[in-house]
Amino acid sequence: MPIHEPRTNVELRLAWRRKDPAIERDAELFWRKERLLPNDADVSTRLGELCMAGYDGDELIALSTARIRYIDFLGVKLAMVRMATAREKRMNSVGLFLLAQTREKLEEWSAANPQEAVMGMGTITQTRDWDSRGPARAFGRDARLGFVGWTANNEQMRVAWFEHGTIPRQRPSAPFPSDA
Repeated sequence: MPIHEPRTNVELRLAWRRKDPAIERDAELFWRKERLLPNDADVSTRLGELCMAGYDGDELIALSTARIRYIDFLGVKLAMVRMATAREKRMNSVGLFLLAQTREKLEEWSAANPQEAVMGMGTITQTRDWDSRGPARAFGRDARLGFVGWTANNEQMRVAWFEHGTIPRQRPSAPFPSDA
């Protein structure tokens, strides 16, 4: 049970690897409305990364995407998640709720697809909204995300290890063959 229940109506729809045309259409409109697509963004690639969509009625108000990446300093593959919430819904705990549900669904998918060797979910906090709230907690209970370090851009990186996740006995010397 999430600690932060959303303070607005939100219906979650799973999009991970489903190619749902309605969610894809809504996602592209959402990204454009919220100005979240850089000019050089490959929209079809982004649509292939859709994970969870949060709706209030027919309106998409929050969205997560995931990309499977080998994280060198950890020596494992993670589902690296991006999350966005509509401006007018950002202070309603929708993002935390969506993030927790995204982790749960990605963990289920990872357990059902062990050949993918995805050991957890990672995020990089890029919003500056958190800066005014004081020191951030090292561990977020909702999505089980723990602080693991800072990026070169001085952004927090957090990881939620999956229950079935394992780490190698020693650091691998090279990424997995599928990432080369």
